[in-house]
Amino acid sequence: MIKDYQNIIDSVCDRFNNSITQIDIVSWLENFEKHDWTKALIVLNTFEYYSTKDIIRQFDIGLMAIIEELKAGEKIVLIPIGKLGKSGMAMIYYLKKATYFGNKRVKLMENNDFAAFTDNCKVVLVDDFSGTGGTIIEFYHEIKEKLPQKHTVIALTVVFMENAELALQKENIGIKGNKRIAAFSSRGSVFGYYPKMKAMRNFCFEYGDKLYSREKYINKKTLQHPLGFSNSQALIGFEHSIPNNTLPIIWADKKVDGKDINWNPLFPRRGGLIIERAKEFKQNQKYWASIVFKLGLHENLFSDDERYDKLTLQLISIIYLKRRHKSVLYICQSLSINLQDYELIIKEGQKKELFDINEELTEHAINIFEQIKKRIKFQKNTFIKPELVIEEDMLYIPKIFRGGS
Repeated sequence: MIKDYQNIIDSVCDRFNNSITQIDIVSWLENFEKHDWTKALIVLNTFEYYSTKDIIRQFDIGLMAIIEELKAGEKIVLIPIGKLGKSGMAMIYYLKKATYFGNKRVKLMENNDFAAFTDNCKVVLVDDFSGTGGTIIEFYHEIKEKLPQKHTVIALTVVFMENAELALQKENIGIKGNKRIAAFSSRGSVFGYYPKMKAMRNFCFEYGDKLYSREKYINKKTLQHPLGFSNSQALIGFEHSIPNNTLPIIWADKKVDGKDINWNPLFPRRGGLIIERAKEFKQNQKYWASIVFKLGLHENLFSDDERYDKLTLQLISIIYLKRRHKSVLYICQSLSINLQDYELIIKEGQKKELFDINEELTEHAINIFEQIKKRIKFQKNTFIKPELVIEEDMLYIPKIFRGGS
């Protein structure tokens, strides 16, 4: 039995919480030769994507486990790894949303306030992912002299690779999170038995080598391997970022070696494509606002003079992005605002009854989105390629995607 292309793409989009569209997936498939599209979709099927809710839930599970291991009188101090303007801000946001963050034995260190530390505290270094353990170890050595002499240290992650655990053990650093092994490991590969795993590895290596060559890696000109940073072979992504330990064919935004064409990533990490998409988004803001006013949807919300005001554009954009299941951090990045700005905008939206007390869209806001969507007249089927079919036994779409371990 075979399934047509559209059914498979629809299923994949659902599994990624609609963070990517059918167009995104089809554009990504165009990187590969047509006879390799089946293998590309198999890779996508094994890719683990963590939404905001997934990340908060995993941090809660980890915090609970650490709290249960505390000795009498011992307290936890959480230290996010990364700069506040980048991944550090994301970690703080997720931690504050976790249920166990409210435990009286848990404290979050912000603004490098090392004076708050006491002897016999448990230092918890927080990051979303650890592929090799190198970032955590480097960060710990940077702050070690500022910590009390008597302390223990553990890393709290959403996901970590087996190699990271081994490296951290040598530094007497424990780690919590979902443990994963390299995608092409000879034992327990996500691609199954050895012949199938080897075929998938060859496919990923062939295309990955055109992005980050093995030759440069061997000659130590780069740490980026065709199968991910330091040959990590990860298949992990988060709503706010994609680790470079993940296979480059997922995230690379660069020219293909030997060709004057750019690789089109499914989840770009950084670079020109993100900037380009941000510019497109800003252009769309005024377009959406014009639709709202043209259809009279602004009545009792905005005056005619507020048509293109900053707050008007921000509120309409947040409605649009929330309805498309985008995370708070994604929204902040798209609007070039920080979390404090976001909270103030939400409060203004609540006054206009666009958001409820849980910051979710009200029926009125949903109606605005649906009217915008109708006006745009998006043609869903114009880009579907009917000639592509996938054998069911080669591409399995599970009902439950990426459960915790």
